[in-house]
Amino acid sequence: MGSIAMIDTIKLAVTYSKRPNWLNRVQASTNRNVTSGVFTAIIDANESYKRIGVYVPKLIYIEQPATKDRKRTYTLNIELSLPKLFFGNNFDELTDEQFPAVVHELHKRLRNVYGLRISERKLAQSEVAKIDYSKNIIFTDRTPVSTIINAVALAGISKTYDVQKTDFRNGGQIYHIHANIIDIAIYDKVADLKQAKVSEKRTVEKYNQSQIQLVEELEKHPNVTIPRFEIRLNDKRKIRSELKAVNASEDLRFHHLFSSDISGAILLRHWNKIFDQIPKAEMVADTATQILVSLKQADPSMKFAEASSMTLMTLLRKEARDERTVRNLIESLFSKSQYTRLKNNSRTPPTKTQLKSLLQITETITAMTPVNIEDFVK
Repeated sequence: MGSIAMIDTIKLAVTYSKRPNWLNRVQASTNRNVTSGVFTAIIDANESYKRIGVYVPKLIYIEQPATKDRKRTYTLNIELSLPKLFFGNNFDELTDEQFPAVVHELHKRLRNVYGLRISERKLAQSEVAKIDYSKNIIFTDRTPVSTIINAVALAGISKTYDVQKTDFRNGGQIYHIHANIIDIAIYDKVADLKQAKVSEKRTVEKYNQSQIQLVEELEKHPNVTIPRFEIRLNDKRKIRSELKAVNASEDLRFHHLFSSDISGAILLRHWNKIFDQIPKAEMVADTATQILVSLKQADPSMKFAEASSMTLMTLLRKEARDERTVRNLIESLFSKSQYTRLKNNSRTPPTKTQLKSLLQITETITAMTPVNIEDFVK
């Protein structure tokens, strides 16, 4: 069994020398921008096929008029989830060795659904315009994904990323980091799939009909929880930046980016950056002095007010082992507002149980071992 490629959603750009003949045969929603002269055709058969549990790619054809610097361009963008295409779900993970089979399946699906005949060689050589690297982390001990998300939310990510926005969605089941150069998501895979059975509007996953059987199987095994970690590179500039950061060739062709070495390096690079920013004083310190020193070492820019609040709350929680006891103590001695102020001003370090879960994520990404639903729902 090979190492996993850890790729989910991808956008492939197939170029033509002229408008392809097949465009006249397919049902498409077309538009021509009067100002720019750009012609767009969207070809999407998912509404028809997802009712029978068959996943198909979405096609966006774009013609851009000639300019003084370039000839007229003809590009077909193929957007799809590779695991859903190959397995019918994106729980199971692809290996490097499966690349020829994936390309062959894509070739067949395009031919059978849309009547497109794009050679396997052309697909493999096409440039990638967007790619999402992802990893499902399997816990079989009922570890709540919310505790992992809460611990990750403690990270001082603004010191690592130029953050535009962070948000929680679906009751805290999804934590999303929007930055200038990258999008990162950590979410409860099982909860997201269950939500999609009701409505896709608020879910990460779309076209979930092909995964209904997976959801029903997972519901039989409440011990299994699945946090999912995703790095989303939404344009070529971002992809090249990441390739450079992990010392990989900036080759954007499909066959090059379908790589366990590249995907693993990118995922681990960002997970480690987040993990390093999570305060861990509670695991390594027992006294006020140890906690203060540990906090300052972990975050040299931390102000005294936050460090002292975190130290006090860490010691009180260690002693009380119960948040209600801590709250009652502070409110009885001072006021409700003082407890709220202390709580809001302190990023409570994760517990030892949370740390164990976070370390398991590190180990899982590092191991690069593919997972399959059959391994966990026997």
